[in-house]
Amino acid sequence: MASLRTRAAGVVLEENGQIAMVHRGFYGDWSLPKGQIEEGEGVARCAVREAQEETGESLRLLGFLASSSYPTKFGQKTVFYFRGEKISGPLASGAQKALGLKRWKDSETEDVRKAPLEKAAGLLTYPDDRHLALALPPSPQSAIFWADFSLVPPEDRMLFSRTLACFAPERVLFSPGALPLAAFYSRLASVPLSPVARGPRGARRFAVLSLPEEFDLEGLGILRPGPGIYCAQIGNGAPSSLVPFFPYPARPQIL
Repeated sequence: MASLRTRAAGVVLEENGQIAMVHRGFYGDWSLPKGQIEEGEGVARCAVREAQEETGESLRLLGFLASSSYPTKFGQKTVFYFRGEKISGPLASGAQKALGLKRWKDSETEDVRKAPLEKAAGLLTYPDDRHLALALPPSPQSAIFWADFSLVPPEDRMLFSRTLACFAPERVLFSPGALPLAAFYSRLASVPLSPVARGPRGARRFAVLSLPEEFDLEGLGILRPGPGIYCAQIGNGAPSSLVPFFPYPARPQIL
C-alpha cells in the first residue's frame, strides 16, 4: 500500500477555455492545483479540497482524466488528475456542505493565474501538467454518476455521499430500493430527488442510485456495474468514459 506521501490528486480547472494554474513560492513553479491525499480521504474529495484551497474557487469534478507517476525521496508518487469546473450559488453551497470542507487559502500558493490551454502549457513547469493541458478533450454536456447502492455499507454512507458530492450532480434519480441512500444524499447536499421513471431530463449532471436489476443500465451506458461510483460522459464528441471513483481509481491510466 502506498504511503500518504506518495498518493495525491489534482484538477485541471477550466473556465471559458482557460485553465487555472498556481504558483508556489517554495518550489518556484507553476503547476496544476494538487496535493496529498489525507488519511481516510477518497481521491476525488482530495482533488476538490486541494483545488479549492489553492485557487479559492468552488468547483465540481467532471470526470477522471489520467494519472502521473514519478520518483520522490519517499518513493514512487502517483497523482490522480480530474477535470473540474467552477460552480456557484446553491449548487456550490450544497456540495460544500456535503463535502464537509472548510474554506481557507493554502499558504503555499502565492499566485493564481488563468490562461488559454496553449498558453498555459507554455507556463506550466512540469511535463505531465503540460501534456494534460494540451490533450484536454472537449467538455461533456452532461454526465451520469451511477452507483449500486447495495454495495455501500451503512457505515460508509457519509464517505460515499462525500465522493458523490465531488461531482455535484444536479438531480438524484433512484429506483425504489435505493430511496434510503438517495434521501440521505439529498438531505446532505440539498439536491432534489426524482424517481427513475422520469428519466434524466432537465438535469445537466445527475446521479443514478440503483440495483442493476432495477434499472436499465445498458440504456444509460453503464457497461460493467460493480462497487463504487461510475461516470459516463455524454455530448460534444467526448468519448464515453466509465471510471470507478470510490474510494479511488483502481487501475488508473498512465500519462
